[in-house]
Amino acid sequence: MLEVSDLHAGYDNTPVLRGVTLSARDGAITALLGRNGMGKTTTIRSIVGLVKATSGSIRFDGRELCGMPIHKRAQLGIGFVPEARQVFPSLSVTEHLKIAARNGKGGRNAWPIDRLVELFPVLGRRSSARGSQLSGGEQQLLVIARALTTNPSLLLLDEPTEGLAPSIVDEIGAMIKRLCREPDAPAIVLVEQNLTFALSIADQATVLVKGEVAFDGTAEELASDPELQRALIGLGTP
Repeated sequence: MLEVSDLHAGYDNTPVLRGVTLSARDGAITALLGRNGMGKTTTIRSIVGLVKATSGSIRFDGRELCGMPIHKRAQLGIGFVPEARQVFPSLSVTEHLKIAARNGKGGRNAWPIDRLVELFPVLGRRSSARGSQLSGGEQQLLVIARALTTNPSLLLLDEPTEGLAPSIVDEIGAMIKRLCREPDAPAIVLVEQNLTFALSIADQATVLVKGEVAFDGTAEELASDPELQRALIGLGTP
């Protein structure tokens, strides 16, 4: 679904990514991990088109994205949930889901509002609440649902648990795992600081160190190796 090869990118004259290579497959969660400032968000923003790649390749569903405008990438089926949730304060939950909705491939809508409410029940209960009236956890579920209304084949999640209480983090993790089991589920790339959360739901894991890939393998392999976690991310049990 997604193939990133030897990707170089940065800001102005400051390089951040130095040959990043990673992939994401249908129906799976790929966690993109690393300390702050290692290039995780730059990678995901390069895939969306918010950061221009200086060299390398980003192929999505067989098509090269480098040089393609942001809106064209979205039309191909890339959904993006940024770290800043960007909820409209004055719009209701239902209005958020309606304004973003568009049909996917073949003119089919795989994620109508009634299906999203079934997947995220709290949104049904809070359907008339405005964005400013929602808790942080409710806002996070709303922006994930809003991204799904665009019928993506690839969903990019940037720090979805940032600032949330542990009980809400667990709820979001359960719902993301459930989403992956749904028909028409997108491939998911998850950028996370919460290592325990990320490895508990991910299938694959890629760790960046100073803009380069230092680990690429299964989440289970990384979760079972505290020494490796500590060496690459600075975490893990003594």
